[in-house]
Amino acid sequence: MSAEGPTVVYTSSDASPQSGAFRWMLEMCAGMEARGYRPVLVLPEEVAPAWPFPGVPRVRAHFLPLPRIRRGRSVPGYLRDLVQMGASAVRLARVLRREGAALVHVNEILDLYGGVAARLARVPCVWHVRADTSSWPGALRRAIPRIVAALADEIVCVSASVRDEVFGRGAAGRRPVSVVHDGGPDPAEFHPGLDGSAVREELGVGGSPLVVLVSKLVALKGHDVLLRAAPRILGSFPGARFAIVGGELDGPHHRRYVERLRDLVREGGLERAVTFTGYRADVARVMAAADVLVHCPSHPDPFPGVVLQGMALGKAVVASAIGGAVEQIEPDVSGVLVPPGDPVALADAIVRLLADPGRRASLGRAAAARVAACFSREAFFDRLSEVYRRAVGG
Repeated sequence: MSAEGPTVVYTSSDASPQSGAFRWMLEMCAGMEARGYRPVLVLPEEVAPAWPFPGVPRVRAHFLPLPRIRRGRSVPGYLRDLVQMGASAVRLARVLRREGAALVHVNEILDLYGGVAARLARVPCVWHVRADTSSWPGALRRAIPRIVAALADEIVCVSASVRDEVFGRGAAGRRPVSVVHDGGPDPAEFHPGLDGSAVREELGVGGSPLVVLVSKLVALKGHDVLLRAAPRILGSFPGARFAIVGGELDGPHHRRYVERLRDLVREGGLERAVTFTGYRADVARVMAAADVLVHCPSHPDPFPGVVLQGMALGKAVVASAIGGAVEQIEPDVSGVLVPPGDPVALADAIVRLLADPGRRASLGRAAAARVAACFSREAFFDRLSEVYRRAVGG
């Protein structure tokens, strides 16, 4: 332990600025420091030249090779991943000893090196599970939860949806599994009074309806569903505009997905209606510009932070009735839920909202109130403090 308070080492092999899980890990560092803990980060060595990222609080950080199990590999590929993880676990264990760590917080389900390092250093381990595993290969889907349960002292799932999918078949054994919903966004940044008029002017929207989807450009997020819904929406609101906000990721499969999205724009004659903004640091103002916010993944999104952001802004949110969104939104009270992967249902829900400003306002008020009442940041950090105390035996 440190004189500054118990040291918690947070580690993640994914340190992308676009990763909601990574951004929330940084929030945990700040929030738990305010509760008397001393946070230390262990991040992939490739991010060291750019660290700290703009707008990120300064936290003591170490940079190591941090491999992860890559889905869809052959058995020899998995074995190579495990060997590399073993080497990383040894390095991380040295860091834990040097820092006098009281606890390790692993932020990704596939970061097995974190749990092994905790065992090597004889430090309690809290494992944060933020992934839906329903699309994983069967062997990996069965094995990883059991390995996590064997290595962790406490398991935290970001939603009941994740808990039931990952550990619902007895994979955790007797290991405690807690559901701790991430808190809502910073109310100083995301609040109903935020003015988005400058963004509307930038996009050239004027008084036309604006539908916004915020997500990095990966296939699971369902941008294609909105693009397939757009022609039906334009049939009722010919001047409607659509802003897709999010950056592209590296890799051939990500590039193919972006090409498919642009093909859908061309095939649907949507060139004048759809804007790809790329990554935006001012995402709160972009969302504040929207008449309707959309989150329409075709596969479960464990606990989409963008939904809580839209709700906190007092916006009408339409989301797929799958994954964590069903725990965030009360249907037709604080938002609208639609069947996943159904562009017709999505279009019809958006059209009804665009046609009824009063209903949009009512949903938005209820949404903002729900975030404040049910997803406060203080409640999240209080729950996490309880988990930490159990993990260290206090």
